[in-house]
Amino acid sequence: MNARVGYHLGLTSQGRELEQTALPLRGQLPDWLKGVLLRNGPGLFEVGGYRCRHWFDGLAMLQAFILRDGRVGFRNRHLLTRTLEQARRSGRIEGSGFATDTNRSVLKRLRGMIRPNLTDNANVSIAHLAGQPVCLTETPLPMAFDAHTLETRGILPFTDNTTLHMSTAHPVADHHGGDLYGFGIQFALTSQYLLYRIPAGSRRRRILARLPVKTPAYMHSFAVTEHHVILSEFPLVIRPVDMQITGRPFIENFRWEPERGTRFQVFDKHRGTHLGTCVGEPCFAFHHINAFEDQAGRLRVDLAAYPDDDVIRRLYLEPLRRGWREPACGEAWRFTLDLQKGTAECTRLAERGLELPRIHGDRCSGRDYRYVYGTGNHVPGALTDELVKLDVSQGTHQVWSETDCYPGEAVFVPRPEATDEDDGVLLSVILEADTGTSSLLILDARSLEERARATLPFHLPFGFHGEFLPDQG
Repeated sequence: MNARVGYHLGLTSQGRELEQTALPLRGQLPDWLKGVLLRNGPGLFEVGGYRCRHWFDGLAMLQAFILRDGRVGFRNRHLLTRTLEQARRSGRIEGSGFATDTNRSVLKRLRGMIRPNLTDNANVSIAHLAGQPVCLTETPLPMAFDAHTLETRGILPFTDNTTLHMSTAHPVADHHGGDLYGFGIQFALTSQYLLYRIPAGSRRRRILARLPVKTPAYMHSFAVTEHHVILSEFPLVIRPVDMQITGRPFIENFRWEPERGTRFQVFDKHRGTHLGTCVGEPCFAFHHINAFEDQAGRLRVDLAAYPDDDVIRRLYLEPLRRGWREPACGEAWRFTLDLQKGTAECTRLAERGLELPRIHGDRCSGRDYRYVYGTGNHVPGALTDELVKLDVSQGTHQVWSETDCYPGEAVFVPRPEATDEDDGVLLSVILEADTGTSSLLILDARSLEERARATLPFHLPFGFHGEFLPDQG
């Protein structure tokens, strides 16, 4: 099987569901690596007459890699949502997707201003809400599931009365007590950004701050430090009324206005006070790498950044399957915020780019750090062809790559009782073109040398995000 066919498999539906207690394993797992890697992402790109146009609209599928007793088990399940049910029943969907037309009438779109018809296709990430694992997307509809069986339990509703039309799929857990921080948008003639905190064990969003805005920005993630919450307003903005009158899919109503620059809205993390706006050069990003206050008290915000929003168009399935003519990958940009001057000075942290960035979160999230891991795209033709480790303090990088292999997000798992920031392993699901199958790759996080590889009997579509749940005791 040639590389192009193999690469395309990552953008092809996987309708099978499998449960296997021990996958074929090459190499040896570290004795201490015991737990479950849960992953979320698209599993189906067409159901009946329904066809996705964009990678982000693929219908959700959960995966679990079970690492115990030196073996790797596996199971996968499609997330049983209203969206999937509609697609199976009628070949169409009603809830608003990212970039796929829902074929809603003008009347239904206008009604959506009052009673939003939000998608429950939670295909982006995994979090824990009130002690329950949930799948998330950019709507405020967490989908609960059983962490052992992966069976869908349904929407886990919040217990407050806050109405949001858009909500981050990347809430940030606080080091002190486990509270979750998040943000959302209320679309209206004058829209609002809302920052909220969810106390540990609760499903109630406590509003920290509201910020009125005429033309809201598209923001997929945000940043939380020890003392601040930061919204990064990229100059990709929308007039909310356009969503109701144009009939275009959600993201196609946003406009790129680089003259606005990138506006960092800074809030006090504890009181919710809006401390000011810092403006830097225009850019776009899906993911924040990290943010922190340095020893001098300056705010640093690190992004996997692009010079503009063209990457969104590159991720439509047609150009993705055709193969990119030029590599396209986020670059590690650092903005240093000066609240007194209202400026944000940008520097590039390394020559090598990356996407789907991960750090040693338990130790470094919201704090100064050194290493970030991600997927890379160094040669033309593929969405991802390498794993990258950046040393942001030295500006250096290390790379893992293998001919005709296409890796996904690298989840860092620290070795118990480790003292060094990069003492652990990386877990990445890779697509192997020569066999047309996917594998779980385990790398030493220090050297990027392979420790083990567990191979599935079929391919998995390219996914988004995952979390490792270590065994207790």
